[in-house]
Amino acid sequence: MTIDTDFHSHVSRSSARAMVSEARERGLRVLGLSEHVFQMREIRPLLAHMPLEGPEMALVDYIESVQEAGQALRFDVRLGLEIDFIPDKIEAVRELLQGYPWDFLIGSVHEIDGKQLENEEGWGEVAQAERAWQRYMELLRQAVCSGFFSVISHPVRLFVENRHLPANIDEELEQLAAEATRCDVALEINGFDVATYPQLVRRLVRACALQGTPVSVGSDAHYPSSLATSHEASEQLLREAGIQRIRIWRNMSAEEYRL
Repeated sequence: MTIDTDFHSHVSRSSARAMVSEARERGLRVLGLSEHVFQMREIRPLLAHMPLEGPEMALVDYIESVQEAGQALRFDVRLGLEIDFIPDKIEAVRELLQGYPWDFLIGSVHEIDGKQLENEEGWGEVAQAERAWQRYMELLRQAVCSGFFSVISHPVRLFVENRHLPANIDEELEQLAAEATRCDVALEINGFDVATYPQLVRRLVRACALQGTPVSVGSDAHYPSSLATSHEASEQLLREAGIQRIRIWRNMSAEEYRL
């Protein structure tokens, strides 16, 4: 396995130490921990509608647990956070996160105008479902252009519950990739997505290759056993498209390594 980093993983259902220990056992070189922002006590009042995935935690406790895990296990751990991009709330969230020693920040779209991507039963008629895709891609582009994020995660996740892709989905993906290139923001090749709908991820990878977009690889692991999920399949997709570099971050500065 050439991809030896994982820059999307969570701790709320286990612990930072458990995730780092598993990363070392799996032969990873660097682990980026990126708990959901809505798990943080200071942010929770702004995002109380998001379902908790474990106990709330204070930002300082989360940060200390990540730093302690890296020091105790002598492993290169990078401190991140996955942040929901909700247009009318993002500036308030940004203000509350200032002053902390982040290595990277992930932007995610988990809802479209109040409707949860993964918790809804259907998206209406075909035309309505296709319009949801158009709005989803618009929100992703807004997140890219916000100047807040290092990487935009799982940019085809709407497909989980909405299989009605618009006819111009490839053009939409290329437009997203072009904006990401212009803003020097990475797009994520997500392990869950690769395992669940690889053909759509292949179209995303193709768009990134065409536009010269930086890419990041993350498993989206919520348990230690899920770390590095689909890394081999992700690498195959990237190699097929001619993408040879993986982006990671330290102190909010980009680094890259070759496949």
